[in-house]
Amino acid sequence: MTPTNRQTRPTRRPVPARRPAAQPVPRASDMVIPRQQIPRPAAHSRVQQHTRVRAHAWDIGVFFSVMLLLIIGLIALFSASYTNALFYQGNAAHFIIRQGAFAAAGVVAMVIVSKINYHLYARFSTMIMAVSIILLILVAIPGIGTVQNNARRWLFGFQPSELAKITIIICFSYWIAKDTKSVRSFKGLIRPYGFLLVAYCVLLYLEPHTSAMLIICGTGVLILVAGGMRLWYFAPIGIAGAAAVTAFYFSFSHVRERFAVWLDPFSNLTDEGWQGAMGQIAIGSGGLLGKGLGNSVQKQLYLPEPQNDFIFAIWCEEMGLIGALLVILLFAYLIFRGFRVARAAPDKFGFLLASGITIKLAIQTLMNLFVVTGIIPVTGAALPFFSYGGTALLLQLGEMGILLNVSRYMRAQARQEE
Repeated sequence: MTPTNRQTRPTRRPVPARRPAAQPVPRASDMVIPRQQIPRPAAHSRVQQHTRVRAHAWDIGVFFSVMLLLIIGLIALFSASYTNALFYQGNAAHFIIRQGAFAAAGVVAMVIVSKINYHLYARFSTMIMAVSIILLILVAIPGIGTVQNNARRWLFGFQPSELAKITIIICFSYWIAKDTKSVRSFKGLIRPYGFLLVAYCVLLYLEPHTSAMLIICGTGVLILVAGGMRLWYFAPIGIAGAAAVTAFYFSFSHVRERFAVWLDPFSNLTDEGWQGAMGQIAIGSGGLLGKGLGNSVQKQLYLPEPQNDFIFAIWCEEMGLIGALLVILLFAYLIFRGFRVARAAPDKFGFLLASGITIKLAIQTLMNLFVVTGIIPVTGAALPFFSYGGTALLLQLGEMGILLNVSRYMRAQARQEE
């Protein structure tokens, strides 16, 4: 037998071990991660933390513009009033001491009110309205209200017409926010908005207080517009108003005389034209830079009561066009910030409340400037933060406190636009 050659014998290739079937790769959504291993994001990013802090802070622009106007107003008041105070009261600091005390109390009130949630005023709107109407009725009763300059406007040193101004803002804002559709029809406008305006106008007519009537009506109507009132409703109102003015002009001689004095105050310097003429002389003699603080000539017993409605004329005479523009720009900036707060308010009530306060400030400021410069007839509108008057100053600073409180709840997106 021949030996077997193992090297030439074919070798069998080893069969590889059978691999298990491939498992599908799990997806992230199918993976179960223990709760303690789930990565948690940071509680708040830096922007979120900044936004949360700012959400409870004042609007700095509103606060500092109010304080600047108040400080300048006190300086202007002392400069305009010390001659009259020395001559009639025997103390040159009579008016500034009283106004300074009201200003200090008003700043404290502004800070306190700025911490009160503005929604609280909606709950007490009916009570506030009732109190304001009762006070106006008491003022109209002879023997109770104090008469000064042929007008009965004060009740134990308090002027209820100033309370009526903020009341119309609170009530209208609350009613519109509660029922937005109420301003879309004539019936809804008549009750309750028209009833309240008519009640205030009748009571203010009895004092009489024309400037307060105009401010309250103008503020109320513009709040209705902001709340959604149709603009074509102004057509019948405008036609009726023009017809009434025309009828009064041709029916009463004293109305024609008022218009004549307004158009040319120098035509009647012995009576109604004196104050307007002296105010225009004061403004014109100031020039570009003015005569200097304290150097006014018209306040030397020429312009009647320069610490009141015509205080801006004395300021123009002493500080000139530059000083006048500074004050006007500060008012314009405050009004701009007020509307910005309203635009960023978190709800309808806050929007209307901030808008109403800003509208009232704008109307009263423009009325005073127009009266002093002769654009409209003399109506007795005081310049906010400048004119002498404790009740007005306290409530004006209180209104600014409400505006500051609304600014605490401004939307975060609006705050990040700064």
